[in-house]
Amino acid sequence: MIERSTAIKVRIKDVQEGEYVRASPNYVLTPYGEKVARARVMATVVARFVSEDEKYASITLDDGSDTISVRAFRDEVELIKKIKEGDLVDVIGKIKEYKGEKYLTAECIRVIDDPNWELVRKLELLLKEREKEKPEEKEETSVEVEEIKLESGEEKDKKIVILNLIEELDRGEGVKYITLLKESGFDEEELESVLTELMQEGEIYEPKIGRFKRV
Repeated sequence: MIERSTAIKVRIKDVQEGEYVRASPNYVLTPYGEKVARARVMATVVARFVSEDEKYASITLDDGSDTISVRAFRDEVELIKKIKEGDLVDVIGKIKEYKGEKYLTAECIRVIDDPNWELVRKLELLLKEREKEKPEEKEETSVEVEEIKLESGEEKDKKIVILNLIEELDRGEGVKYITLLKESGFDEEELESVLTELMQEGEIYEPKIGRFKRV
């Protein structure tokens, strides 16, 4: 049985600037040394095409870092027929290359109604980028992370950040308080306030002291 590659959240720029490696499976080696065979990209649809016989369709995505096309054939065309230009979408697809052009094959396309999730994804990717940077490069990225935090400064956005981190980092026993403090970039007062509100709202609970899980 062939194991399916995990879909990795990336910026389009990292795919386009990465090296395409033909292997089993094929993958892109990003500038940060990450091997990505299946990519997960959140971006805005800036172009859409469906052939007359509806056996081929494509959309072009722009996440602010670069653009990439997502292509669908036969049954997968249905994934694109429901999409409109201007939609914010979360896409999962295998990375392919044809005549030097990288693109994604459509596996899953979900329309995102709440634009706050785009800010969450940007924060996630900036934090991941910072972990892989050289020490002298981290200061510049820290400024970018702070800007994203300020953009999403409302309490609702802070809650989304914490909920998303818990979902991503929980390996079964909950996520430690210190881990959330480090990964979120919040100060202790902010984090405690958000955690308290989420527990009161029934979104998370504390299975053990200092560990948090989503309900």
